[in-house]
Amino acid sequence: MTTTNELKQFYQKFSGKNAEPLEPDNDFYVPLLEGGRDKDPILGLQERIDWAESESVHLLTGFRGNGKSTELRRLKKLLEQSGCVVFSVDMLKYVFMTKPIAISDLTLSLMAALSAAAEELGEAKGFKLAPLRQSYWERLSNFLKSKVELKDITLKSSLADLGLALTTDDVFKAKIQKHLEGQLTQLIDDARLFVTQLVNEIRKQSGDRNLKVVLLVDSLEQLRGIGDNAQMVYDSVRETFSGQAAKLSYSQLHIVYTVPPYLPVLSPNLTRSVGGDPLFQWPNIHVRKKNGEPDQAGLDVMKRIVEKRFPGWNEIIPENFIHQFATCSGGDIRDFFRLLRDAAISLSLRNVRADDAAAVLDEEIANRVVQQLRNDVAPIIAKKDAEWLAEIHKSKEAALSEIEALPNLARFFDGNLIMNYLNGDPWYDIHPLLVEKIERMTKTN
Repeated sequence: MTTTNELKQFYQKFSGKNAEPLEPDNDFYVPLLEGGRDKDPILGLQERIDWAESESVHLLTGFRGNGKSTELRRLKKLLEQSGCVVFSVDMLKYVFMTKPIAISDLTLSLMAALSAAAEELGEAKGFKLAPLRQSYWERLSNFLKSKVELKDITLKSSLADLGLALTTDDVFKAKIQKHLEGQLTQLIDDARLFVTQLVNEIRKQSGDRNLKVVLLVDSLEQLRGIGDNAQMVYDSVRETFSGQAAKLSYSQLHIVYTVPPYLPVLSPNLTRSVGGDPLFQWPNIHVRKKNGEPDQAGLDVMKRIVEKRFPGWNEIIPENFIHQFATCSGGDIRDFFRLLRDAAISLSLRNVRADDAAAVLDEEIANRVVQQLRNDVAPIIAKKDAEWLAEIHKSKEAALSEIEALPNLARFFDGNLIMNYLNGDPWYDIHPLLVEKIERMTKTN
């Protein structure tokens, strides 16, 4: 038996800041991959950056909510331990994730993010980088004022203002894209000059002429199409990371971009254009096998996540329900945490007074919270979509009947209707909570 106050504590361990990406030395951190070192994408990225002689570009993909951002922080720590200076930027602060993107505003956003990260690095390690950043801002602002009509927009005194404008002002973003179409060369050259000067200055002030500088670019996997402009967003992402791939690299800088999981499907053999290295995939936790049976190793990982956060978990949620929630989430940490929170709330609501004892989770409540999540995953599915999802569930591949269907497949990825796993070769499956519905919709009489 447990009290309502304990249920509240349990709830808080899986919500708010406790549900945000973790540092690798956080007490809550649990290694998510149950395979060996050779199957760890983060170690693969670290090794390639360590072995690279000059600059390099790498792509990392993963679904929202599957722990990728936490693992990027692990990569940062590993690289720093090997002697690198590492900048890590969250592009949610600098990019409109549901609007078409162009290499012009991506470059501006990236420089704004890097400038802010350089300021933090200077404060933390004593590097004097402010004059360099200010010099670049003066050149950039003069360039924008001469090339872009800014009658209704006032740029203040920093790249941070520019980054904010790109994420909050549709008019400004569209104007930047339109007016810089013919000015990309100068824009890219100035950005590359800033990066080169920044790397050289860090090396000079550190006293290490061979110091490796790395930039980790997080959250770009959240670029997605919504509503009428969905096709434009997908086309823009493909053009930016494939058609304009040569403009994604910077001299003397090792850079890791996160990219949407649908991008490799929209742009086959993508990595030929971006550095030539493999596309690194961070998969969902492997809670199920290809044949649909539970994978005990993955289920144990999910249980350890709960144990780390709330040691007395089994007094609230018995182990069989932890396994049920883990399986129903498909190895998606965000969905898993939601089920745990919903279960705690449902148990609490059974109480009449705050100090009453609460019952341990039972089958009725467990099934109810699972059904609530099922209702939200895909409340309405078109017949044609159901047939396609049924084929993916059967083949375990992100199959296409025709190339024109690519945007619809991207929509499945966006909505987390399809999940990615890595057990030997990468494979796909539909969200576990869709299986019964899809089978019912596609059943032949």
